[in-house]
Amino acid sequence: MTFPECVSYCAKNQELVSNFDRLQGRNLSRKGSPIELMIDDSTGRFEADMKAFSEFVYEMVWTRLPLAQN
Repeated sequence: MTFPECVSYCAKNQELVSNFDRLQGRNLSRKGSPIELMIDDSTGRFEADMKAFSEFVYEMVWTRLPLAQN
């Protein structure tokens, strides 16, 4: 598994994303009215939230995975 695959796998876990949003004050779940989501997109909030989620996955998931044995 590569790191991008790990992030994608974690992003598909709705409970993980929901709790990440709640604890970090983010909106990766894309909840809100269409105008609020458009504002998030135009201000770069979604990209910032995705970067924060990737950093979270790296620290809390990726670095804790056991090394693959050949």
